[in-house]
This record gives sequence, structure tokens and C-alpha cells, in this order.
Amino acid sequence: MMHFEIEKKEFLRGLNLIQSVSGRKTTLPILSHVLMEWENNRLCLTGTDLETAIREELEIRTSESGKASISAKKLYEVVRELPERTIQIEKKENHWIKLQCGKSIFNIAGLDPEEFPALPSYTSDQFNPIPTRMLLDMIEKTIYAAASDETRRYLNGIFWIQKEVGDQKRIQMVASDGHRLSLVEKEGPTVTGMEKGVILPRKGVLELRRMMAEKGGEEKVGVFVDPLYVFFEVGKSLIVIRRVDGEFPEYEQVIPSDNDKKVVVGRESFYGSLRRVSTMASERVEGVKLFVEKDRMEVFSYNQDFGDAKEDLEVTYGGNPFEIGFNARYLMDALTVIDQDEVVMEIKDDGSPGLLRPVLPDEKSTHISIIMPMKI
Repeated sequence: MMHFEIEKKEFLRGLNLIQSVSGRKTTLPILSHVLMEWENNRLCLTGTDLETAIREELEIRTSESGKASISAKKLYEVVRELPERTIQIEKKENHWIKLQCGKSIFNIAGLDPEEFPALPSYTSDQFNPIPTRMLLDMIEKTIYAAASDETRRYLNGIFWIQKEVGDQKRIQMVASDGHRLSLVEKEGPTVTGMEKGVILPRKGVLELRRMMAEKGGEEKVGVFVDPLYVFFEVGKSLIVIRRVDGEFPEYEQVIPSDNDKKVVVGRESFYGSLRRVSTMASERVEGVKLFVEKDRMEVFSYNQDFGDAKEDLEVTYGGNPFEIGFNARYLMDALTVIDQDEVVMEIKDDGSPGLLRPVLPDEKSTHISIIMPMKI
């Protein structure tokens, strides 16, 4: 009789991580399942949608080994409702399991675990360590700019590349949806296989971010790059993300170098003005116009059905007056991830991309956001 015991809290934590990749709409029933493999007081849970796979290791009590494949959603729903007690799970005939907790007994149908897709192979000595906080910060500063439409898959993720600047190793992450771009570069460790860059899909990166945030105590993440996948080890968790096939655009050509108008503005006050004034902008385009003259910026929006709004801001600027239109949401998204109190907005003219960056340069870290202007 193959069985094991596990605490409800531990089981729920593992199933919660697996939830988001299992059970998505799929034509293959096995992909809506979680694979459970147990031996030597360890339980491995695996879920996959063939793009992203997550494997989580949990502590259990057993002297036996076995495996089962059960609906991830149904198992999660059952375990979530149980009292905070020990759960006993027993493998039965025809791939069913019996789950017992106190006086509750559930018999749950399963599928043949041998049908579950195998994880790509790797060995633990192939991983390069990277600081968790550094990786999280880079993802936070770029993921918002990735495209969410599936038609241009190469823009539907983050481009990650290792660069050598002089004798320094630097890691760069870039995301763009064609209307805006965010780039962050940090001094960092060597990651083998990253020299030509990899594109990681947005969904997979969001799962990685969630996993790192939930396991806040882990100082380092192990990274291994192979021709088809990128593997991340976070404590006892593993996430495997299939690389996006395609060429990321020549983004360095988009970065303006001749923007001569430089406006320094408080990040929070600029964000607040945009948020208030954009309530009157057209809902479809969310456009706001910026009028800038000596040490003053006016944020303006107009809606033919409702009216208009404007607000004055104190800025530091000494050049010729100019005006330019932007999508307010794009500006606010970029301001949200800048971690300094003041930002510099660099503009050439009303038809060229604007550039936003923190006011104080940092030798170890670069962060810029580029936003295409709009006619308003």
C-alpha cells in the first residue's frame, strides 16, 4: 500500500505554487493535473503547461515510494477546505487516491502518472548563482513594458543578455511592446549561455517573480540556460521556462542620444498630476499633453464628452518652451518603477521618443524608460 502523511499547511503551500501553471485551458487533460512523486520523506509536486513547468519539494512522512496524477484544481480545492491537521494520502487502483483528514475522506480520480510530460533534463552543477533581490528588481523594472498580445511573441516577454563592458560583466534586461521600452542594466555575475541573449515569455517571468517573492528568504537563485529552456532554482523549488523562438528587435537603435531638452521633476508629484488629469482623458487613448516652459510644466487633458483638466507642476528647466503628448498610463507605469525621488525627462521634439530616467546616475546600475509620443 503506497501512502504518505503531510501537514495541511505544507501541502497547500506547494499546491498553491503549482496552481497557476496547471489547469489552464488545455486540450490535453494531463496538463490540468499535478504530478505527485514521493519517497524518502520527500514529496515532489510538478505542474506544467508545456511553456512553464514548476516543481516543488515538500516534507512528508513515508517509508514508501509512489506516484499519482490528480486534477490540480480539484486537489487544491479539497485541501484548502480541510482543517489544520495531518493529511493521509493513499494510492489506490486505477490511479485513484484516497485522501483522509480527521473524519473527512475523499476518493479522487486520477490519470496514469506515466503520461505526465517529463521535465527537461539538467544537473545541479550547471547552475550559476545570481542574487535574488537583483533579479527581482530587474524583472519589476521591465515586465510592465512587455507586450501582452500573442501575435508578436518575440515582444511578449523579456530579453535578457550578458554584456561585457571593459573588464566588467553586466546583465541587461529589456522589454518593449512597440510603444514603450524599459531597459535595466546591472553589474552582475556570469551566467553561462546568456552571451547572445534569451527571450523569456511574460507568463513564465511572472511565475518566476511570484515564486521569488513568496520565498523571500532565499538570497540567491540558480540559473541554467540551455538551447530550449532556462531553469531557475529557488530554494527547493524549480521553475523551467521555455525560451521564445525569435529575434528581439535592435532596441539599442531606439534609444535616443540627442534629446537636448532636460526637465527635472519630482516623481510623486508628476505621478499624482498625471493620475488626476488623466481621469478626463479619452478612455481609449489616455492621452495627456505636457506644456513645458521655464521651471514650469502644465499637464492637460481633454475629452469631448466630459470636458478638460489641467494642473501646474514646478520643475527644473531652462530651455525653450515646448509641448508634447503622451499616453498617461505609459508615463505612470514608468514612474512607478523608478526608485528615486526625482526623475529626468529628456525630449528632442514632439515627434521623437521621450526618455525617463532617475536623476542620479549609478555606476553599478542603469535604468531608462522610452515612450513614444502621441498626437493629441
